[in-house]
Amino acid sequence: MGIELPRRVAQGLADHLNGALNRTVTDSRLSVRPIAGYADAFRLARIVDGSDVPLELDGQTAWLFAEHVVVVEDEKCRTESYSYRLQADPSPGSWLIRWEYVREPPRAEYAYPRAHVHVNGFFADGAPVARVHIATPRLPLELVVRNLVSDWGVKPRTEDWLPILEDSAKDFGKPN
Repeated sequence: MGIELPRRVAQGLADHLNGALNRTVTDSRLSVRPIAGYADAFRLARIVDGSDVPLELDGQTAWLFAEHVVVVEDEKCRTESYSYRLQADPSPGSWLIRWEYVREPPRAEYAYPRAHVHVNGFFADGAPVARVHIATPRLPLELVVRNLVSDWGVKPRTEDWLPILEDSAKDFGKPN
């Protein structure tokens, strides 16, 4: 298959996500980077001056970090992991809420849900909540963006933002 076809397939996914993002909430774009040592594996994230940075959001001082790790099989992308973080500022430590998924848990002895969300807050007794893995289904980036518009004050670019996101996510989770 060579590296050209897998890269084009991964770029197709990035273009698809960028199309939805750029029509709804941001001018920022995801880039495709090969993962060293794996001809068919790629990271999709916003890269500026060689560094991963979050997406700027319209009408909001908060930022959205989005990263996908995908493997191309049979000319389709299989998600190995994703991380979406709503951040108060561009620094990774400023996250408010974090959605994550890993296909293979990194530690077999720690049975946390593969798809989960973290909230950066505190329990009533003052203990931090951030380490708790709250189970979720796998989430498309479009559903996270929908939540940011409806609940976090991100300003949509058009009145048609919801149909754009729904159309973009319609094939999410369908078998390859």
